[in-house]
Amino acid sequence: MKIATLAAAPLSINVLLRDQIKMLQEEGHEVIALCGDGPMVRDIRNAGIVVETIDLRRELHPSADLCALYQLVQLFKRYRFDVVHTHTPKAGLLGPLAARIAGVSHVVHTIHGLLFHKDMPFLRQMAFWPLEKWTATLATHLLSQSREDVDIAIKTRLCAPDKIEYLGNGIDVDKFDPRKVDGFGLREELDLPRDAFVVGCVGRLVVEKGFRELFLAAEELSRQADFRKIRFVIVGPEEPDQKDAIDRSLIDSLQARGFIRFLGWRNDTRDLYAIMDIFVLPSYREGIPRACMEAAAMEKPVIATNIRGNREVILNNVSGLLVPLRDSGALATAIKSFYIGRDKLAEMGRHGRQHIVGNFNQTTVLHRLSDFYRRLQQNAAKSISI
Repeated sequence: MKIATLAAAPLSINVLLRDQIKMLQEEGHEVIALCGDGPMVRDIRNAGIVVETIDLRRELHPSADLCALYQLVQLFKRYRFDVVHTHTPKAGLLGPLAARIAGVSHVVHTIHGLLFHKDMPFLRQMAFWPLEKWTATLATHLLSQSREDVDIAIKTRLCAPDKIEYLGNGIDVDKFDPRKVDGFGLREELDLPRDAFVVGCVGRLVVEKGFRELFLAAEELSRQADFRKIRFVIVGPEEPDQKDAIDRSLIDSLQARGFIRFLGWRNDTRDLYAIMDIFVLPSYREGIPRACMEAAAMEKPVIATNIRGNREVILNNVSGLLVPLRDSGALATAIKSFYIGRDKLAEMGRHGRQHIVGNFNQTTVLHRLSDFYRRLQQNAAKSISI
């Protein structure tokens, strides 16, 4: 089949979807990635994937969105795709409409985390529901990374039960294996004290990822003499074009004070997990958090907010701790408890890896996706024969 894989940002294609695209290519499908422009487009092309770039922005931008819609319709018509498969919210809003206008037979959308969830105020849930309903109505098939989202989609009548199925999310558990990397040399390279207790976080530098609460927790701990050996290592790109971007002046100020290191975007995240004692992700919204899966596979206990997605990846009080949303005090307390109870970290880490290997193995997810496309192709062939 000829498949368009559409996401707003090159980062999503390169980090989240590249292995899926390569698997589909190996099975004989022709896959073309469509996304906004950026430095990572070259990395995607170097991986042997054809890329078409469009002016597709993450934020709502009426004039730019209309231009992107027009570009998508023209591309879909030119390539005559059998399937348009969209990912991420903006692509899910524009892609299915463009596909329908262009006459594409199969419109698939993967839900990486519904825009609304029960942890947000009811009025905000009601504001986001129509956007998800739009995507669900225009799509012919919905796949979900989260089991919780499957239930929510059916209960809130986003779609009929036979329109959505669980795909899951997973990582390369063979790559993210603590036995395959030694982080001591990297600790020295990053000038981290030998006796430092390293708290790591991987994510885009935006408020939605919980950095406001993480910074407040870090400042609180830095003021207490008993916890001054704690160091925070933040890995992830700045996103100045986002409305909730972390201000550069704040990053510079925190880094200058010495208890937080900002490393920016890195390709060696596996090695960086190895230097961490624990991992934190106090985000406001997640689908299935990839960084938490990777850290847990590296046998690092995880502290994360008690939200959809995190609840599936982290076994509370077994492989990590779930803390209340937007609560820097609870986050600081959880970090303290791990610092004081360091003798329990190894056991929690082992439980975390076992959970990820058993439930979030990328190989299983790829098999499910392969099976989905096999069924889609068979149904398309039956329709043609009829």
